[in-house]
Amino acid sequence: MDIWVNGKKVDTAGEFVENGTETHFEIGKNVCYVKATSSGKKKIGFIYQLFINDKEVITTDDSTASL
Repeated sequence: MDIWVNGKKVDTAGEFVENGTETHFEIGKNVCYVKATSSGKKKIGFIYQLFINDKEVITTDDSTASL
């Protein structure tokens, strides 16, 4: 997976984990990763979660509330 931070592509390292994948990268001194897991529902597809320093960044977008 390509990761872009402030308009610049950053180096990543991907790995397979239970139920999906994790794409690791750094922003300055912050260790980050995107976890991609299957929703199990074809219409929804993958669910992506962003973690920075092992803490999940929770979306405030109400459009995902019905999922």
